[in-house]
Formats: sequence, C-alpha cells, structure tokens
Amino acid sequence: MSTNRREFLQFSAASFWVGSSVVGAPSLARAAARSANERPVFGFIGSGIQFQTLIRSGCVFGPCAAVCDVDAVQRGRGVETARIEHYARDYPITIYNYEDHRAVLDRDDIDAVVIATPDHWHAKIATEAMDAGKDIYCEKPLTLTIDEGRRLADHVAKTGRVLQVGTMQRTEFGRSFATAAAMVRDGRIGTLKRVTCAIGGSPQPFPIPPAPTPKHLNWDRWLGPAPWTEYLATPQILKDRGYESGHPGSRTHAFFRWWYEYSGGKLTDWGAHHVDCAMWALDRGHADIGQYTLDPLRVEHPNPMDKDGMPVHTDRYNTATQFHTRVELEDGLVIDIVDSAVETLGFDNGIMFEGENGKFFVNRGKLTGKPVEDLQTNPLAADALDRLYGRTNVAPTHMGDFVDCLKTRQTPVSDAESHHRNLTVCHAANVALRLGRKLTFDPATERFVGDDQANRFLARTPRKGYEW
Repeated sequence: MSTNRREFLQFSAASFWVGSSVVGAPSLARAAARSANERPVFGFIGSGIQFQTLIRSGCVFGPCAAVCDVDAVQRGRGVETARIEHYARDYPITIYNYEDHRAVLDRDDIDAVVIATPDHWHAKIATEAMDAGKDIYCEKPLTLTIDEGRRLADHVAKTGRVLQVGTMQRTEFGRSFATAAAMVRDGRIGTLKRVTCAIGGSPQPFPIPPAPTPKHLNWDRWLGPAPWTEYLATPQILKDRGYESGHPGSRTHAFFRWWYEYSGGKLTDWGAHHVDCAMWALDRGHADIGQYTLDPLRVEHPNPMDKDGMPVHTDRYNTATQFHTRVELEDGLVIDIVDSAVETLGFDNGIMFEGENGKFFVNRGKLTGKPVEDLQTNPLAADALDRLYGRTNVAPTHMGDFVDCLKTRQTPVSDAESHHRNLTVCHAANVALRLGRKLTFDPATERFVGDDQANRFLARTPRKGYEW
C-alpha cells in the first residue's frame, strides 16, 4: 500500500495480462448517453467460487470489460472464462484485468459492477462503486455487520443507484419461494405461527499453521478492512478432508465463510437465503416488525468463545458448527433457525411454514404440502406475484431483473433496504450464538435493547488504509 492511488492507476493503465500476453492500455473514452436498449458493460470484482455462475448469467445481457481479483492465478482463470463467454456471443470487446478494484471503478466504459468478493469487502466496494456512478449486483450477504447494512441502504437512497443483492431465491427456482411467500401473504395457512429455516452447519475447525504467502496473492489487499493476521495454509490437511486442492489458503477463497472476521458462517451464507424468504413472506417493514428476542437454544463452537464472544484460538475456523436460535416476534410468531431439522421435522435444508390451518415446505427442489396441492383447484390470484414483487413482468432470472432495472431505474426484486432488514435477523442471531445468551433486538433503533456488550457487534472499525 506504499504506492499511492495515482501511481497505482498509472501502472494499471500501462499494462495488463491475459494468459501470458502483455498488451497495451484500454481506451476509457465512451459516450455519456446510453440507450435503454444498449447492452450494459460489466466489470467483475472477485473471481472466486461464485464467479463462474455470475459471469455466465451476466454475459447473457452484455460483455465483461474487466475482471478484478487480488489472486493473480484466480484472476487469470476468470479472464479465460470471460473470453469463452465473449467468444460464444461474438462480443467485440477486450477483457482487461486488475488487482485493485478502484481501477475498475475509474473506467468510464463500465456501467455496472458485479461484486463477488468475500463478505468483508462488500460494503466498501459497493459504496465506492455508487460514488463512481456504477450500478451494482452484489453477492449475498451484502454486509458483515448491521451497521454496514444501514449505511449501504441509506447510500442507495442518496445516490439513486440500482443495487441488486444476489438472493436469487426471490426470482429463480421455478418461482417456488415466491409462490411460498405469496401463499403466506394470501392467508393460505391462516395466521402464521412458526417458520423453521434449516440452513446446514459449518465444518469442524482444526489447527492450521502459518505459511509463506503465495507470490500470486496480495494478502494485504485480501484482508482489506479486516484485522491484520498471518497467512495460514495446510494444503495436505485440506486435501485429506476432501477440499479443493486449488485453494490451499484456509483463511481465503472458499474457506472465508468459516471465520467471523470475514463472514458469519451458515447464518449469513444460507440464512441470507432461507431467513430472507421467511421474512419476505411476512411483509413487514422495520417499523412493523417490533422488537424480537433471539434465544440460542443450542450452539456448538468447537473453537470456544471468550466472555466477550471472541474466538479463543486464532489458528482455526471459528463460526458455529451446530446451532438452534429461536427468534420470537412481539406477536408470538416463532422463527427457528437451525443447522438441521431432520430429527424434528424430517428435512435438513429448506423452510417449513406452519399456520393455524396447515403447513407446507419449500426448498430449491420442491414445494410440497396440502396447501400447495390445494392450489390446483384454488389458485392464487393472477396478480399475486406482481403484488409480491411490487411490479409486473419481473424477469425469470436474478441477473435479468438487475439488467431490467438498469434500464427502467426501478427498485430490483432484492433491494438493499429489504435485504438489510431480513439479514439483520441473521446478524443478530449470530451475536446471540457468540455470547451464548438471550438477546432482544429493536429494529426501529437497530440496536440490542439495554445490552452494551451485544451492541459492540453492530459495527466494526476498518483497518487503517481501508476505511470507507
């Protein structure tokens, strides 16, 4: 980070590599006006485990002008994938690559950025992208803390940018989750009494020794806003446990989810999908939800937490491996967030909605139960999904909805405000798991009630040089 911003951008503009070739700088000239029918040009920031899906879905609608990643090897693979997508669609545009996301944001020819970095980078990059006039598709979860969610939602309102969060269950999978939410809102099971979200557990931790940082990885920039720590890697141990051998750094790449410093374990991984859909079905804004309690009925942290909810060991994964948090709203509705409901309800991934007049189940493979069967003879109103989405003709894919909103400037299906409201339940549940005690959260103030210790988890202080 000794190179200043101007020097870095001059260096980035002077050269870049695709495969083993070094070629000249891109031209940044582009007409300011854009036709609503013109294909958007994307920049992809982060080329890891979600990149393959995102680049393919994005290139359906427009070309990729840049791929950014702090891992040069991973970045090179990302460029090659993008080139294949371009070749298949005959896009006449060169794909550039960068290590620093600011170089992508400074390009005038990029309309929208797709952020697929680890979670701890999302808020900073998204904020800077909005300030640079870019629209954003950001992988879920959008934030690492509750404070970040509020700041981002407010910044979307301030800048007028389009921000679509990657909670694709709202649109895809045959509209099964949208149908489930519409059924709840339509009273198909009467007053909702209980929702169970089974989201899976996290892997068991094991000691991981320090190792030399790979030459192709900028470890300082990978950490970014997170606290500085040494690089840890155990390639053979990871291989023995069946993990992908191409990702030896167990604090990085596919493994970042199991560290509270960078993510929230399964609570913000699958919770950002299933809890999001459960809250979506309730159709309640922050002001309507009222205070709710979060009770950690069961939690296993094999890397134990100290009295302040901080992991004791720094050389191993630290998110909860097994858990059951009961969220109870003021009106008595219970939302159980569990790793698995096989023993109690017979399923290990999905959402069970239970009301006074019946129950039904939904996951990415099925939508079942008598209320679902009853739709054959008593279907939902023709405009039920339109009312759920708040507009008509929503695209059948999440990226498609994002691109439509780039043109119309409408609010996307998974917007920053509603995602923040729903993800807050997951963030708050994680705090209860880490402290190991019952908490009360007030959505109106976005703070835990009368609990200074819990409120210390609402925000984080970015590492110097990575403030936003």
